[in-house]
Amino acid sequence: MIRQGSKHCDSRRNLWWPVLLLAYAGVTILPQVVWGQVRGPVIPLQDAIRLALERNLDVQLSREEIDFARNRQNEARTGFLPKVSAEYGYRRPSKNTNVIGGVEFENQDQNQYHFTGTIEQPIFTGFATLSTYELARLGLDSAKIQLERARLDLILRVKENYIGIIQAEKIREVAEQSVRQLKENLKVAENFYRVGLSPKIDVLDAETRLGDAELQLIRATNDVALRKANLNTVLRQSVDTLFEVEDILTTAPYEKSYEASQETALKYRPEVLDAETQVASAEQQITFAKSGYYPNVTFRANLYRLGDTPSVDGSDFSQRQVWDVSAVATWTLFEWGKTRYAVFQQEARLRQAKETLEKVKDTVRLDVKSEYLNLRAAYEAIGVARKAVISAEENFRISTERYKEQVATSTEVLDAQTRLTQAKSNYTNANAIFNVAVARLIRAMGLEESVDSL
Repeated sequence: MIRQGSKHCDSRRNLWWPVLLLAYAGVTILPQVVWGQVRGPVIPLQDAIRLALERNLDVQLSREEIDFARNRQNEARTGFLPKVSAEYGYRRPSKNTNVIGGVEFENQDQNQYHFTGTIEQPIFTGFATLSTYELARLGLDSAKIQLERARLDLILRVKENYIGIIQAEKIREVAEQSVRQLKENLKVAENFYRVGLSPKIDVLDAETRLGDAELQLIRATNDVALRKANLNTVLRQSVDTLFEVEDILTTAPYEKSYEASQETALKYRPEVLDAETQVASAEQQITFAKSGYYPNVTFRANLYRLGDTPSVDGSDFSQRQVWDVSAVATWTLFEWGKTRYAVFQQEARLRQAKETLEKVKDTVRLDVKSEYLNLRAAYEAIGVARKAVISAEENFRISTERYKEQVATSTEVLDAQTRLTQAKSNYTNANAIFNVAVARLIRAMGLEESVDSL
């Protein structure tokens, strides 16, 4: 009886094992499958760039700087316009007398109110007003250049991250293919071992290679998630936002010549444009400093109202209203060389600005040279990597057929498969590096996109 009961309990326990396994699979495996199938919307590269430009804080700061510079220019423009001022006052003297015909009379206007309205129009300020306005205008130009520089840097960041995601996804696909191939190799090795055609070590070697491939797949999958999180950060959205990217990788050669790339960079690179703006600003500073050599000419019109009441309507002893106009020239003739020294200072700044411009141009030329060489090397690497993939595929095919015919060992097949995986990974990396090199060369030229006609 005890043995029968024990057998009955064992049979029920054996029935529960499949149920438990299915439940475990439902809890662990199924959510992973569903998670793997969750896909976000496809974001084209141009949409990603647009979102980044709309949300990036550096770009927003540059736009605020443009608003500041524009208002500064408007402020400087007011220097050309007439100024209107007014003065209203009250005076009560201790003794108030008027002298008429040599005879002194007591003035009864002890309460004296006055109002003065003045219109003043600068006629000539020694070019100081014009220089101030030009400096403000150049400041606005510089702010716009800095905005373009921030835009170009951000666009390059988006492109690099976008291409990096494509690269990681292709590497993951290679890893998935490698796992599938190694699983097939493991099955073949196990079948050969069962029928006595291969030793146990072939099975163990296949299992080891499969484990390594699965680890590579885990790393590749994690790399995709990390790169997407990086792009989400650049786009200033949640790092967990789901999205997919388009495969924009190309192997088409870059047609623009090296000489044309150099010319384009010197024409459009924001760093060069900003250095040129600084040279123009230094020239305007010299003009402003020289304004001390010239007189200031101003036209004024004054209206005076007097009275013994707050309404300044005149009195028995003063007229209610008078006016005058005048043109005044003010000229400082000697100030111990102050203006001359100020001019010398600004001339030194101008020389510095010109030297800085040449330094920036040298840096830009070097950047273009470096990026162009990197692009050319990356393009040549694509051809080499493509040939390696073709050779590795043929080697793997031959090794597999030879192993099935038992004229090759399992190690040869596994080595061929490893070389094929590495060759495909190298080709993917070469392709991605080439596309990044194109993006960096475009940035080095000061452009957002490649324009061959420039």
